[in-house]
Parts: sequence; C-alpha cells; structure tokens
Amino acid sequence: MGRNSIKGIQNPLRNQHGAYILITGIAVVVLFGFAALGIEVGRWYAIQGEMSKAIDGAAFAGAKNVNNPNITDLHGFVEQVAQANFPPGLLGTDAPTFVVSDDGNGKVTVQGNTNSINSLSRVVGGGHDTTAIAADGSAKLRNAEIALVLDVSGSMGGSPISDLKDGAKSFVENFTDQQADNRFALLTFATGVQKPFPMDHGYVSPMTSAINGLSASGGTNAEDALAQALTLPWSDQSGVPANERTKQVVIFFSDGNPSAFRGQFKHEGVTFDGVAALDGGYASVYSYMGYPDPQASYDSSFYVNFTGDGKKTGTSCSQRKFGSTWYYSVKWDIFQDSTYGLNSFGPTYGMDTEHCGMTNPTPLGDYVNYLVRQMAIDNAQAIKNNGIEIYTIGLGNIDQNFLSALSSGPKFVYYTPDSSELEGIFQQIANILKLVLIS
Repeated sequence: MGRNSIKGIQNPLRNQHGAYILITGIAVVVLFGFAALGIEVGRWYAIQGEMSKAIDGAAFAGAKNVNNPNITDLHGFVEQVAQANFPPGLLGTDAPTFVVSDDGNGKVTVQGNTNSINSLSRVVGGGHDTTAIAADGSAKLRNAEIALVLDVSGSMGGSPISDLKDGAKSFVENFTDQQADNRFALLTFATGVQKPFPMDHGYVSPMTSAINGLSASGGTNAEDALAQALTLPWSDQSGVPANERTKQVVIFFSDGNPSAFRGQFKHEGVTFDGVAALDGGYASVYSYMGYPDPQASYDSSFYVNFTGDGKKTGTSCSQRKFGSTWYYSVKWDIFQDSTYGLNSFGPTYGMDTEHCGMTNPTPLGDYVNYLVRQMAIDNAQAIKNNGIEIYTIGLGNIDQNFLSALSSGPKFVYYTPDSSELEGIFQQIANILKLVLIS
C-alpha cells in the first residue's frame, strides 16, 4: 500500500512535462504579441515623424509663396506639396488627408490625418484594424528690413563696379514678391556717403535704377557709411517675440580698407562738417577736406592737414604759404575726443590738441589710419547691439580681419579676389535670408 501511494505521487509529477510545454507555448505567443505591438508602435511614431516633416515642408512652401502672383490657389498648392511628401501607402498607411488654412497675414497652417494599417498586431491578437495618426504645423513669412551698404570708391572702377551692380541688382530682385511687406535701403560710400534709396517699400524699381547709375571715384569712408546705416528708420523691435520680429540686416560690401572719416573741423573761425581722407589709401592725409555728402568732392580753399587752432589770427599757429596762397591752420575737433582723441593712439599721446602742422604722414597719417578702422568697427558694433545682423562681402586687397570684425560672425563673412564672383555671393546671402524669413 505504501508503494501504491508513492506511485500515485510520482505519476502527477511526471505529467508536468506536458504543462510546461503548454505554458511555454502560451508565453511564446504572448511575447510575440508584445513584440508585434512594439513593432507597430515604432511604426506609428515613424509615420507621425514622416507626416510632420511633410506638413512642415508644405507649410514652409506655402509661407514662402504667400505673395507669389503665379500661384492662384495657395491652399491647393500647399496640399499638393504635402501629398507629394507623404503619398498613400507610405509605411503601411491608407490615403492621407490634409487641411490647409491661413490667417490672411502670411501664416499658413496644415493639418494632416492618416490611418496606420495594423496588419502585424491583428494577426497576433485581433485588436483594431487601423490606428489614427495626426499631425499639424504652421509657418509664417517674416518681414525683413535690409540695407545694402556699397563701396563705390575709385578702386572699384572698371569690371568691379560693373560686377557689383549685377550682384546688387540680382539680390534685390530675389525679394520682388515681398515689396509690400519688406523694406529695403541703399547706401553708397566713397569719400562721402549717399542714400539713393532710404528704407521703404516698393524698392525693386527705384533701387535697380539707382544701382545702374553707380560710378566709382573717391576714398573709402566706411565709418560714416555704417554710422548712417544705423540711423535708418529701422522698426522698433523691443517687446516683440523673437519668432515674430522683423529680420533686420545690413549687407556691407567693400573692395579696400577704410581711408576716410567724417568729423568737425574749424578753419578761420568757421566750423565745417567735413571728411579727412588718406591719400591713395596710404598713411598720408590728403591735403584738402572732403565733403560728407557728394561721392568725391573736395574743398581746396584750405589744407586740412595743416593742423592748429583753426583761427584766422591766433597765438598757436601762424599762416603758411603754399604756392602764391596763404593758408591758415585747421582745428580737428576729434583730437580732443575722449574715445578717439590723440591720447588714444600711442605715437600721438600727449600731443597738444591744437598742435601746429602735425607731421604728415607720421604721426598724423598713422593716427588717421588707426582712426578710420576703429570708428568703422565701433559703428558696426553699435548696429549689432541693436539686433541688426551684418553680412560683409570683401573684394581684392581688403583686410579680411577688418571684414570679420565688422560682421556678425564667421558665417556672415564672404570674400573673393575676383569681382566676377560677386553675383554668386549676393545670391548665396539672398538664399539664406529667404530661408530664415520662414518661421
């Protein structure tokens, strides 16, 4: 009887082998089901990612073409772009639907829906035949204010000025369809600075005409060009969210190092708003004072490099004779400026601010060579401090370190030794700006 009891106990234990097989089979099915579900979930996320990219691309294309007169059905165009980027059947989906809307102020919104066909999870455990997946996105064309600041000094003669015209015109024409929203300005500089077109809408025709009329002559007054660029009527951006701000940009072009600056000068007791320039770009000050507005015009009635108190009669300086004409000294107000005065430049430190006949070229020429660079860099920094970006384009012998100092950073600096490449550079910058104007 005891043996029978033991046998009765042993038989059920032996029968557990079948149970293990059954449990293992169920576990495999369950694990396979979880794996199938995991695969499906991963595919849902992939589908949503692809739909989001299609929607963003479509919204971007719509915002970019809001003002395109060749697109009569903007919503239909946007929908076609979305469908092209997310065709039916992509990653196991049915036909997607896209709904396009706009706020009438340049913002385009796209909503997309599709269904993922759950073929794998259905086989394993039934469940839903499809899973709904949706995404939406929007883009808006931001407004822009762009100032072209172009060097038309004498060294630009010949092919350089012709190639500059082609590049500048092609740049402006890139924004033809946005004239009602964007504002442009054109400043040109040589010895003096001119504003052929101030910051305004409807810029393509007048700016193109002004660019066609450019000619090359005079010095390189970069500092005053940048100072006047800052005084343009830029929109006030204070309090405006970053993604809604008007894009504000200066495109600065020059083919040479700065050689002139604008300041106050006194001659025979009369104060003049004038320009002192280096002679031929060398560290020797040109004899006559330039005018700040004409491109390259000089006043030969006095020698600007004959320094002194600026009085007709005085104790510090006496008149001097050049040829058959007697000239009186000229006082440079900047000599006593707290930032740019004589004490800011080593070789002139401690000199009398009414020094008579300061040696030219040294130290007067060296001082001016320092002055025109530092003033230009400081004026560029003032522009950047106001949230305005500066792209710089350099040609030929320009100091590339100086060019970089003016710019908003390494990605904003362009240089070429060949003027025939200018149009391509202007086009590159236009393409970048057209991209960043979509937010």
